[in-house]
Amino acid sequence: MGQINRRKFIKITTLLSLSPFLSSILNSCANSISSVGEKEPKPDLVLEGDEKTIAEKIKNQYQMLKSLYENPGKELTIAFPQGGRYNYLKISFSKDDLADYPHLKLVNWATGERANVLWGREGLNPTIKFVDNYGNVITKNGYRLEFQIKGASTGKRTKSAVDWLILGIKVFALALAIWLGFTIAKYIVSAIAFVAFNAMVIGLILVGLSVFIPLVKWILDLTGITIDDVISLFAMAVDLIVSTLINIVNYLSGYFPKQN
Repeated sequence: MGQINRRKFIKITTLLSLSPFLSSILNSCANSISSVGEKEPKPDLVLEGDEKTIAEKIKNQYQMLKSLYENPGKELTIAFPQGGRYNYLKISFSKDDLADYPHLKLVNWATGERANVLWGREGLNPTIKFVDNYGNVITKNGYRLEFQIKGASTGKRTKSAVDWLILGIKVFALALAIWLGFTIAKYIVSAIAFVAFNAMVIGLILVGLSVFIPLVKWILDLTGITIDDVISLFAMAVDLIVSTLINIVNYLSGYFPKQN
């Protein structure tokens, strides 16, 4: 090997000393290019504005949600403000080994996180649980994302079907707020939960009409929920939907008093 003169030696050592710095700059540039080049999805529903504006937007979503169930893999993309920019939640139905019925799948576009939303049972109460692709209940921000829809202290129905629906939306909103993060406004969470939980119930009812599944039959018998009950929520006057969303916000505010 030939000898290295003093000038070349200084140049090499200088470059070596700067290599971590140069590597950092190159990685930063690559990440910026990737972020700029990543195409944002085209939303089917944009949730922004005041509660009345949002209520008017979610009022006409029943047929879309029914279509989601009838076409597994079809996505509903919801845009909403979070952390000073738009984020997107993708909702679809999936058929896999996690459940013996088509279940709701959520994708957080900003983080790439995925959650499968399943029905469960704890004692006399149904549960909603967010699980990973292996069926493990997700833990986020110190919370295990399985929550009971409490409403029956006996085996008999003690609430109306619509009461069950609204209670279920509240519980779904609770899990969703934790999973998405606390930088999303509560009334936006309540609106997304209104849409997503009703999709989940539509799937529950439709599969219950065609296939005997013990868990599904138990939930439907316990709650008495029918398609007509779900339709009635979307048929409410805008002011009633607004009051429902505010009711859900108050529920979240009681659970997370320090959050916006």
